[in-house]
Amino acid sequence: MNANRIFAATTIMGLLPTLAAAQEPFDYEKTKAQYSVREYATSPLSESGYGYYQVAENAWFVHDDFENMVFFVTDDGVVVVDPKPDVSPFVLEVIPQVTDKPITHVIYSHHHRDHSQGAYLFPEDAILIAEQDTADLLAVANDPKRPQPDVVFDDEYVLETGGLRLEMKDLGRNWHSQDDIVIWAPEQKILFAVDMFHPDAAPWIHWGESSDPFFAFGLPDLLLSQYDFNFVIVGHERIVGTPELMQTYNSFIGDMEQTLMGIAQSEWFQTAAQEAAMRYAPDATHYAYKETAMIAANACATQMIEKWSGRVRNAPLNMVENCQTMFMHLIILDP
Repeated sequence: MNANRIFAATTIMGLLPTLAAAQEPFDYEKTKAQYSVREYATSPLSESGYGYYQVAENAWFVHDDFENMVFFVTDDGVVVVDPKPDVSPFVLEVIPQVTDKPITHVIYSHHHRDHSQGAYLFPEDAILIAEQDTADLLAVANDPKRPQPDVVFDDEYVLETGGLRLEMKDLGRNWHSQDDIVIWAPEQKILFAVDMFHPDAAPWIHWGESSDPFFAFGLPDLLLSQYDFNFVIVGHERIVGTPELMQTYNSFIGDMEQTLMGIAQSEWFQTAAQEAAMRYAPDATHYAYKETAMIAANACATQMIEKWSGRVRNAPLNMVENCQTMFMHLIILDP
């Protein structure tokens, strides 16, 4: 064998592990075990300030310390979901490491700045997609960093591009903002329900400042029953959500509901509410109302923290505020 053939053979042999790795099928269980666990949530970031990993054969999850985005590589180009201002620059660094294809579509999940103000960073010829309520709110904002969408839909929209299918749907009620949608990638079994919960963590304050808390309380049941997903993308945390993590969150909601109902029906709470009312003048009912709600919220928080410490990473965080919000809607305002 001459020197050129020896060199060629050596080069080919050296590439074989790389080619084999590139063709290795996506391993969902391995990914879940590595990237959906508390150890990853608390591990240090690299000097780059971000990390990324695959969540399907052609989908990548990019995150910093607290936020995340996902992009899909299709036969025709790249589809980006939820253009966050802090994470979009990282996504633009990662995409060329994964593919040389152009960015063809960017999808707004909702209008909030922390989820949309990175849209201006993407190519001008990329097609921006949003639900009608999002488009209306972006028009009011008139923010050059949040350009108006090119494609606007009511209720439902299906994007089919380069072999990728994304089903977008307005559920009719909102769990967080005024314009939430779910996005479903059926082949990849990835569900986007942005800002609905924090995997392995306590809920954000006032249930994510929810525009419709009563709907938010029932959302996990709805999504778990309607979608067979591997991962759920919720926009925050560096770990990716799973059905198991959503079920834990659902159990948390159910436990808080049961705890509050038990408090509200207890004899000691009824007595405490009467005593609170007696401490105020007849024209200061609103003070008695607030104190009564806080008696319930504080009692609920004490019980929930005791039961949930260790089961989620930060059980005490916002527990009083979230008990207060649930008390107002479960006992006072909603069915």
